Order: sequence, then structure tokens, then C-alpha cells
Amino acid sequence: MRILATGAAAMAAVLATAGAAVAAAGQGDVLLYDAGRFAPVGEAGGEVPKAVTYDEELVPAGSTIHVAQAIRGEAMQIEVAALGLVPGHTYGTHVHTEPCGADPADSGGHYQDEPGVVDAQNEVWLDFTVDARGVGKAETGKNWLFRTGGAGSVVLHERATSEGHDEHPPGDAGGRVACFTLPFAGEDAAAR
Repeated sequence: MRILATGAAAMAAVLATAGAAVAAAGQGDVLLYDAGRFAPVGEAGGEVPKAVTYDEELVPAGSTIHVAQAIRGEAMQIEVAALGLVPGHTYGTHVHTEPCGADPADSGGHYQDEPGVVDAQNEVWLDFTVDARGVGKAETGKNWLFRTGGAGSVVLHERATSEGHDEHPPGDAGGRVACFTLPFAGEDAAAR
């Protein structure tokens, strides 16, 4: 279910459902919330599910994801929570440009506020380590908004995102193990 709501009361109700907490909201705020249950490609009659797992060892079928986006003025907060994942494992998690597809690469590259710049300030990195109950969550705030239609999914990767201080280039988090299609609200939402 996708909900686009405005105002503090709607935001509080949706986030209570998601089990997350976004900073206090006021009039004119916009909230996007969606959730999905991961399934492999083909389970739903050959179609790609909204929440697709490419690696059932790291993202078991039936595990769930919740994503919330709050916009206030020209800034946003993004939160992700996942349940039923591998305890102790760290997942690199990013907003990507395209919806999920049968091939993990279908979700395109990382969304970048300034194209070509790879770092945590210019992209949306939501890495999390799963606790003993199988729950992982992360949040980040940005002082910019997505270009309208420019952000289409959240991708879980096999390991933590590199900042470029190790053998991996900045932004690299290994293979794509799951994807959740979510057309994020963009700059047009702030104008409402």
C-alpha cells in the first residue's frame, strides 16, 4: 500500500504503522510510505514482485521492508526498516534510479543529487546491521530533494558501503541481493 499524506497527524499515523520515527512534522509536510514482502522473481506468475529477492540466503522470501520519506521544504528524511533478515549481517542499502526488474541491474545506478559524485552526502546510503531479532533499520536526512521521477527503488547489497578507504571504490557495496520498487516523491511534491 502506498500512502502520500500531508500534515503532522497523517505522518504520525503512517510512521506508527512503519515502526519508525521521522522528525516532528508540520503543516505542508509530505510523507511517502510503502512496505513489501520479498519474493523471488517468478513466484507471482512470472512477474517481478514489488519487493524482489535475488539471494534468498541473505534476503529470505517472506522477509519484509518498510520505507518512509518525509519532505519538509527543500529537505527530506528517508528511513528504511527490514524484518526477517540474517542476524549480524550488514547490508549496504541505497536509493537507485529505476524500478526493480528480473535482473538485479535493472534498478539502474545509485541516485545522485549531483550526477557523477559518489559519496554519502550526494547519494542516499542507508546501511544497517541486522539485530538478533532479524531487524535492521537506518535513516538519513538530505538538504536536497530527488528530481521528479529520478528515484525508483531501494536496493539491498551484500555488504556495507565502502567510503573508498579500503580495497573497494567509494559507493561499492557488492552484489545486489534484493530490490524494493518505490517511486519516491520528488521536487514537485515540495510545491504542493
